[in-house]
Amino acid sequence: MSSNFCSKPVDVSKFGIIYAGAQKNVGPSGVTIVIVRKDLIGKAQGITPVMLDYKIHADNGSLYNTPPCYGIYMCGLVFEDLLNQGGLVEVEKKNVRKAQILYETIDNSGGFYRSPVEKSVRSLMNVPFTLEKSELEEEFIKEASKEKMVQLKGHRSVGGMRASIYNAMPLAGVEKLVALMKDFQARHG
Repeated sequence: MSSNFCSKPVDVSKFGIIYAGAQKNVGPSGVTIVIVRKDLIGKAQGITPVMLDYKIHADNGSLYNTPPCYGIYMCGLVFEDLLNQGGLVEVEKKNVRKAQILYETIDNSGGFYRSPVEKSVRSLMNVPFTLEKSELEEEFIKEASKEKMVQLKGHRSVGGMRASIYNAMPLAGVEKLVALMKDFQARHG
């Protein structure tokens, strides 16, 4: 759940364990959030022997080791901000809007931009896309970089580009990317 944790409401009762790297939407790199259903603590039945480790933490009130105070503090600030935004229902609305305008730009480009992901399973947090003319991808990334839009180079297994639009990415950032995409298509389409 690393990529979508705290991007929308999730019914945690549907899961035996939730394991999320917090660096995407919640806190600094290195912070991990683990939610384990009580009946699974200390049991490795079909899950993993690592589950046994969580029993030690549960038995000690999560204080078996010195807690990572800075990481916990930073996550607390983010949680406070999420609450101030209206909670995860409101955060999800913002994330849906950001993803919607980006996917619409891709889908309405007449094939100039393409999404390699089936519509029913598209992410609200990471939007991979390719260009119909793959030889233009490096030029697109360079132009984006000149506009201070960085880290758009695609994932090594997919190629192309990948726009990460986590909670911290404002709508204006997505709108700036979409404007570049439309301008780039007008010049190269």
